[in-house]
Amino acid sequence: MMTRREVAVVALAMLALSIAATWPLARDAKGALPGDLGDPLFGTFVLAWDASRIAHGLHGLWDAPLYFPMPDTLALAEHLLGIAIFTAPVQWLTGHPVLTYNIAFLASYVLAGVGMYVLALVLWRRRDAAVLAALAFAFAPHRAAQMSHLQVLMSGWMPVCLWGLHRYVETRSRRALAVCAGAFMLLGLSNGYYLYLFGLPLVLVAGVEAGSRVWREGDGRAWLLRRYAVDMSAAIIAVGAVFAPVAVAYLRARAGLGLHRPLGELRGYSAALGDYLRVSPDLRIWAGRLESGSAERSLFPGAIVLCLAAAGIAAAILRRGRRADHDGKGADARTVWLYAAVAGLAAWLALGPFFPGPYRLLLDVIPGFSGLRVPARFGVVVALALAVVAGGGAAWVLRRLGRNAALAATTLIAAAMVLEGSAAPIRMEPFDVSQPGRRDVNEWLRIGPPGGVLELPIAEDGATRFTLPYQFNTLIHGHPIVNGYSGYNSALQSLLGGAGSPLKGDPGEVAAAVSGLRTLGVRYVILHDVLFARWGGMDQDRLVGALAGLGGQVAGQRHQRGIWAWQLADAPPVQTLSDARLEPIPVTALSASASLAPGDLRFAFDGSLATHWSTGQPQAGGEWVRLAFAQPRDIAAIDVEMGSLHTGAYPRGLTIEAEAPDGIRQRLFEGSVVTRLVEAIGRDSRTSRIRIELPSGQSRALWLRQTGKTDAVPWSIAELRLWSRR
Repeated sequence: MMTRREVAVVALAMLALSIAATWPLARDAKGALPGDLGDPLFGTFVLAWDASRIAHGLHGLWDAPLYFPMPDTLALAEHLLGIAIFTAPVQWLTGHPVLTYNIAFLASYVLAGVGMYVLALVLWRRRDAAVLAALAFAFAPHRAAQMSHLQVLMSGWMPVCLWGLHRYVETRSRRALAVCAGAFMLLGLSNGYYLYLFGLPLVLVAGVEAGSRVWREGDGRAWLLRRYAVDMSAAIIAVGAVFAPVAVAYLRARAGLGLHRPLGELRGYSAALGDYLRVSPDLRIWAGRLESGSAERSLFPGAIVLCLAAAGIAAAILRRGRRADHDGKGADARTVWLYAAVAGLAAWLALGPFFPGPYRLLLDVIPGFSGLRVPARFGVVVALALAVVAGGGAAWVLRRLGRNAALAATTLIAAAMVLEGSAAPIRMEPFDVSQPGRRDVNEWLRIGPPGGVLELPIAEDGATRFTLPYQFNTLIHGHPIVNGYSGYNSALQSLLGGAGSPLKGDPGEVAAAVSGLRTLGVRYVILHDVLFARWGGMDQDRLVGALAGLGGQVAGQRHQRGIWAWQLADAPPVQTLSDARLEPIPVTALSASASLAPGDLRFAFDGSLATHWSTGQPQAGGEWVRLAFAQPRDIAAIDVEMGSLHTGAYPRGLTIEAEAPDGIRQRLFEGSVVTRLVEAIGRDSRTSRIRIELPSGQSRALWLRQTGKTDAVPWSIAELRLWSRR
């Protein structure tokens, strides 16, 4: 019989071993993060954000302060709510996000060990075997490779969930089923991947265990089957109710951005059979002895756990299906085979959709399964199942030894397991949460009026060392930023940080970009001198001069400790023509020609954003597109979908001329499209469609002339649409 005191003792022992295996994390818990300042710093930000939203009843949870003004930004990555539920009090009491993250990091080891201990004890009924199973899972070698992914390390709810399931099937205790459902909820809220990675094996275990129990029941089969069906249906409904609002937020975010996961993206993140012999280069025992692999594909489960699992399978073969005695003598063959099957299924699924097997079928039949980018993470379930089977093998081996010999063997094997999975001393990256270099500007932002912030320099995909500190500082000054680093990217960040960024152009383009940002609600621009020295994307002096010369667009300016800061003026109201006053001109009513690649102009009218017309060479000035009409038209507006936003393939200068019936041309528009472009993609990342309204007049043809110059970027048009006045 397991007691709370026993669980507490196991937890303390696991904590001590975890501190040793992750040293010097406990020593540097307030000043550094494990692994690197990439995903761990992002996780630190998310946990702190979650804590602030939990304190406000989850109000505004999904609108995390990145990728402004995009909504539902938290749903672009793991929300970590299953972890934040427990760490929020730490954040509230200490106000120290790094400490909060590191406590969660340590807790992931303790949870994995305690969870596997209680599961193995109920299955094998030997405490020494349960200890070894717990260590096999808590210190599995793959954890060293996943040190930067807290959500992956938080797998300890898996064995807790299985413990509740086994207890429920055996005793029909609804409290045990509630533990199973609650653990599954916390698992999925900690890592959305695990809803799928663990959900499939959980269904297998539940089906086999419940089916076996019903089969053994004899005359009471029908009643027991109904009981299981009712109880498990209620548990599934409860789980669904918890995850429904989360699923809605993620579906809304994916639909809002038009996101989909290309199948080819999974190839590099699918496991290969050889990955089960690859290890993290940080492992002290195996590094240099086995081939090193990437973080996601270092799946070596450990030599000791493999030996013990082999012993468990051997015991199952020898016992030929007999169940374990209640005193714990021997291994339950059915349980061994069940978890061996779980390990095999998970290893098979980890190979992904490019290996013959069930993965492709699951892509077609399970909603959301296509959103998984890393099939190799099924390796976590392999480690879980092998630890269970290894516990059975340990029970079989240890019962053949005397008491003292069993104790000595357990101690030696336990020490070897911890050493085998240890990467101590682990890599720690210092991070100062007080951000002293930014203290003044953070305070200036904190007391300033609401609005978004653009931080410079800005990178196209956000994957730079300075983007995550920008993001972290939103927790201090309280304003959302245009920048961001997450599972996806924003089109606005791609435009402003990409090769064709208007911030890299002449002062007129910078002014136009700022005008568009003001329309979106951006109130501040922050520029860091020291970061430009490390990042060669923009001419700092030229950019500072352009921003300083914005005139009426700026309400205030400061420069202190190497940081420039501008507060922008309110954007003036913009009046536009409503679609109700416009009538679309059908494609059949016009003909198009161009100075370059005229044969590709059909792509600008095919209704697809996947195709486009392009000059195919850097903009030099003088490129044109002519749109002729079968009869003169009063053109009210023209919609231009730029396409290829990641290259910034918009015209550096645009002139639109109307060709009257008598052949005389009249200029209708001249200038930059940047303001409209920034506003368009800021409001809807799925499109870069801008509308240019034109004065009234009869036109036989329209001329679109590109008048600017670029070093490498062509002029591109994905779609054109013309409107006449009703």
